[in-house]
Amino acid sequence: MNKKALAYGILIGGVVGAATALLTAPLSGKELRNQVKDAKGEWIRIAQDIKEDAMEIKDSVTKLSIEGKEIIKELASDVKLAVEEWQRDIEPNKDAMREEMREIQHTIAQLEQKLQEEKTTVSSSK
Repeated sequence: MNKKALAYGILIGGVVGAATALLTAPLSGKELRNQVKDAKGEWIRIAQDIKEDAMEIKDSVTKLSIEGKEIIKELASDVKLAVEEWQRDIEPNKDAMREEMREIQHTIAQLEQKLQEEKTTVSSSK
């Protein structure tokens, strides 16, 4: 796209320069009219080239927009799949951690019960 912008700049600069040269040159009205008539075809061609280039840029932007949307959709899909895979991968670990927590809770309950029994035994022996 930078090449097209440069081409547009050169093209527009050339047109502006040519118009400036024509309008500031010390010519008679008849000579100026003849030069304008002669340059008319070139100006029309330049205008058509600019129009065609503008259409190409519009088509390129449209294509890039569509491709960008597709890439974003693919990326979102890939991220979703990666998250789902990660969740599947950690599921066995989650189950193992839950079992460990149950065992710890059971051990704590047993220790509390044993501590309670020892308190009762100590109080009754006094």
